[in-house]
Amino acid sequence: MRDVSLANVGWKPVFQQQLALFPDNLAVARVVAVQRTGLSVAPSVGSFTEVVLGGKWFVMEVEARATVGDWVLIDPQTGALEHVLERLSLIKRMSAGTAGEIQLIAANIDTAFIVTSCNSEFSLSRLERYLAAIVEADILPVVVLTKKDLTDNADFYVEQVRSLDMTLAVEAVNALSAADVDSLSGWCTQGQSIALLGSSGVGKSSLVNTLSGATVQLTQASRGGDDKGRHTTTNRSLHMLPQGGVILDSPGMREFQITDAQSGVNQVFDDIVELASACRFNDCQHDAEPGCVVRQAVADGKLDERRLQSFFKLAREEQFNRETTAQRHTRVRKWSKTVKQTLNTSHKKRT
Repeated sequence: MRDVSLANVGWKPVFQQQLALFPDNLAVARVVAVQRTGLSVAPSVGSFTEVVLGGKWFVMEVEARATVGDWVLIDPQTGALEHVLERLSLIKRMSAGTAGEIQLIAANIDTAFIVTSCNSEFSLSRLERYLAAIVEADILPVVVLTKKDLTDNADFYVEQVRSLDMTLAVEAVNALSAADVDSLSGWCTQGQSIALLGSSGVGKSSLVNTLSGATVQLTQASRGGDDKGRHTTTNRSLHMLPQGGVILDSPGMREFQITDAQSGVNQVFDDIVELASACRFNDCQHDAEPGCVVRQAVADGKLDERRLQSFFKLAREEQFNRETTAQRHTRVRKWSKTVKQTLNTSHKKRT
């Protein structure tokens, strides 16, 4: 990313207020990419656009480490990362296949484009999953339906999305058409930070290229026959947009397990939560209990069984992952305490 001003990469006055807490000699930059051992930042800090992370950052709790979109303070003399500013928002998930490990997706995002295709990849349950995490983070969700040019019934997919929430913003586009994608420009204005979330092959990188007016990300077609995508983007990275905002492209996520999103789940399924409050028993499991208003709504055709099962699944998953995360935090704190005690003992013996 070329040299830019703070404003061009999303700087806001609320971050300025935090600077009073830190030494004046530190420089501000935004994380635009994360590598295995360091960070890429913009604007450059002196001659530094790459920051090598010291060992202390790798023993911190995952959520305390820097991720794409974070605002950081860097020592301009050494290029060392000193502090991560308090975030306005954070998108995270449980890492696929690793119990108890949180993966940070992006920080300080204003709007999330949930990207899905007008084909067999489309899934209301997957959309609800993304929505729960985004709403929990207090980020504005926008559902972007791609490949409308490859279907004769894009309106069907739009109606399906709006069945979840009539107030939800939804746009159907051909990701390769600048005229189509222009419908998204209202969310990409000066100072705004956008994140693209979705499976592989749905057109996220194509959207980035079209919004940018240049090829900044490589693209590949979906696999023939099943509409499943191939991984093209391999790392999360921020890109500047000509409208003045920045946009995050990320690798496709076939699995997006939620955690610490109880409020988000309840908001996304507020219709079910409201029905449940009228059940005869406070601890109703909405299975076969007498006086269950939720089950009656399903029987009357007022509530879709698919949506109820999606709610059950996400609520259970969120609770399990939240409890697992809490246990992991406890283990890390105990380990850190043991390390400190060992170091203190060793120091006393030497003196």
